[in-house]
Amino acid sequence: MRTKLVLLAGAMILTLVVGPVGTAAAQSDGPGGSAAPARRGARVYGLIETIENGPLTLATPIGSVALVTDANTRFRIPDTEGGSLDDLAIGDTVAASGWWEEEGGTFHAFGVARLEPNRPFPLAGKLDSIGDDTLTVETEHGPATVHVDGETAYRVSDVEDPGLDDLVEGMKIVLKGTLNPDGSLLAQMIASPRVGPRQGRLQGEVTAVEGDTFTLRAGRGREFSVLTDEATEFRVSGVDNPSIADLHVGDHVAGEGEADADGVVRATLVIVLPEQVARLNGEAFAINGTTLVLDTLGGKVNILTDGDTIFRTPGVEEATLDDVEIGERVTAVGAWESDMAFRAVAVGVVGGRRAGQQGNARGRVISAGSRDVVATSIVLGTPQGPVTALVDAETQYRVPDVETPSLDDITVGDSVGARGAWNEDGTLQATGVAVLEGKPRGGPRDRGGHKRP
Repeated sequence: MRTKLVLLAGAMILTLVVGPVGTAAAQSDGPGGSAAPARRGARVYGLIETIENGPLTLATPIGSVALVTDANTRFRIPDTEGGSLDDLAIGDTVAASGWWEEEGGTFHAFGVARLEPNRPFPLAGKLDSIGDDTLTVETEHGPATVHVDGETAYRVSDVEDPGLDDLVEGMKIVLKGTLNPDGSLLAQMIASPRVGPRQGRLQGEVTAVEGDTFTLRAGRGREFSVLTDEATEFRVSGVDNPSIADLHVGDHVAGEGEADADGVVRATLVIVLPEQVARLNGEAFAINGTTLVLDTLGGKVNILTDGDTIFRTPGVEEATLDDVEIGERVTAVGAWESDMAFRAVAVGVVGGRRAGQQGNARGRVISAGSRDVVATSIVLGTPQGPVTALVDAETQYRVPDVETPSLDDITVGDSVGARGAWNEDGTLQATGVAVLEGKPRGGPRDRGGHKRP
C-alpha cells in the first residue's frame, strides 16, 4: 500500500508542508524496538534471572536475553555512587543501553540502570495472536508476550469506547505495561496508531537522471531515487509539455508523490524551481485576477501566479488562489521579477494544522502531567502560543547526560523540541521529545542526570 507523501523543496517551503521525510530508522526503545542488528543506541529491559557464571540473563517480554557487560559498562544504582555489577541482584528490574548481536538473544551493554519495580515500559509491534487475556506481539527481536486485565486501557482509531474485542491480528500496536515475574508485560495501555498519510518535505538537488528515474540529494547529503511514469506532471518554466528529458543535473525541484512501504518515491508532480529561490511573507491585501497583493514589511508586493503555481491552504485538498482570504497570513516562494513583482512557484496560507500532518513544536515546558489514563501531555510555551504535546508508550526521549530517559526526566522550564503528527483538536501526538542541548535545565539533577524528587 502506498501512503501519500507531499514533497516540497527547500526549508523556505516549511510553512507549506511541515516535517521531514523520514529515512533514518527510529531508535529502538526496548525489546520490541526496531533497531537493526548490531546497531548501537538500542535498549533492552527486564528482570534479572541469573547473575553468575557468565553474562547476566534477563527475563524480558521476548524471552531470556543474555546481557553482556565489561569493564567499560557504566552502572547506575539509586543512592549508590560508583555502582557496579555487585550492586545488582536476582529479581532486580533493569534497563540497559547498548547493541544487539546479529543473531539476536544477546545484548551488549554500555550502560545498565537499576529501576524501581512496577515501572511501566513500552513495546511496539504487530499483533500475531489474541487470546482471552494474552497477546503475542511480533517485534524486531522475536514474539513478545503481553497480558491484559480489566484495568487495561485501549486506544483504537475511530472507535469510541474500544476494548480487547476491537484488536485484530495483524494490527500494529504500541503499548506500555509493567513486568510480570516471568518477564512478560501486563499492559496498562494498548494503542493502535492511526495509519494515515506521511507528509513531509524533501529538499535537494538533482544529481542524476537515468531513464524514468532521477536522484535527488536532500539535506545532510542523503540521496533518494524518485521514479516517474506517464502520469507524472512536469513543470519547467519556458518549456511546453515538459518531461523528464527537461530535467537536468543541478536542478532544484519541488513536487508531489507517493512513497511505498519500502520508501521508494514515485512522483506525480515535479517542478523545476528558479535558480534564485526566495521567500516572501505578508498579509493578503487584495486579489486582482491572478495577482495576489501581499502587504509585507517592505510594502505592498504583487505576487504573480499562473496555472503552474502550487497553492496550499489548510483543510483544502486542491487549493487555488480563490481559497486565499483577504487578511490571511501568506508565504510565497519563487523569484523576484522586479522591485515590486514576485513570480510565485508556491503560495501557502500560514496557520491551521491538518489532522495527520507531520509537525513539530519548540519551546519552554510550562507543565508536564497526566491528561487521562491513556495519554500524558507536555505543554510548551512557543512564540505562537501554548502547544500541548501528547506522549505515550511509542514516544522516544532524548535528554542530555541521561542514558535511558523518560518523561520523568523532563521538568518545567526545560527547553524542549517535540515532533509528531497534529491531531484534530490542535494537540501534537509526539513521536519524539528532546531536551535541547546547551539550554538551562528546569530543576536539580542527580549524578545520573535524572530529576531529584
